[in-house]
Amino acid sequence: MKIRVWEDGRFIGAIVFGDGLLGLKGMVYGGVDKFKVAEIVRIALREHQHEVSRMISIAIKLLLKRCPGIELVVAFADRAENHHGGIYQASNFAYTGMSEPGRMFRHRATGRILHNRAVSVNGYRSHFGHVRKVPRHDACDIVASSRKHRYLLPLTPEMKTVIDKMRRPYIKRATSDTSDTPGVHPGEGRAARTVALQPSITSG
Repeated sequence: MKIRVWEDGRFIGAIVFGDGLLGLKGMVYGGVDKFKVAEIVRIALREHQHEVSRMISIAIKLLLKRCPGIELVVAFADRAENHHGGIYQASNFAYTGMSEPGRMFRHRATGRILHNRAVSVNGYRSHFGHVRKVPRHDACDIVASSRKHRYLLPLTPEMKTVIDKMRRPYIKRATSDTSDTPGVHPGEGRAARTVALQPSITSG
């Protein structure tokens, strides 16, 4: 699901939720059904005035209106991009350590680096009921991906009890945190004045 973000009538980007990296791993987070877990798979914003944590809060409220059964939101901060998850700390997500190492694919024809969900054995992949054409495994080379910082936000009292047992102290960024949120997820955020947002929902 895509949440479009506006400031003073100007479209500035979107926050996108999906199953993302979860797959069957959704059962790991306290035994919750994977269909009750959503992942922030992208935060794509141009220059903006508002705190990203405020945008995330509004986006989650809109997510729950569309998908009332969601009990847990997951987000990752990529160490390879020098991200530590500051925007999720500001949004009261629980830090629960590092993800397991994954694998990515380099498409030989284009040189693009693709996630496992963006390739398949037969060249087709189903995503939210829509079948689309993707590169085949045999057209790509496997490359290793780094472990990421994992953040969890429980949305029910029962899930909070589970996640609190997994909570670890927040980590700090290795370098000075002077930049604002970049164009794509996961990003980092800085403090900014908070005024009214005008978010809207579109299918995505």
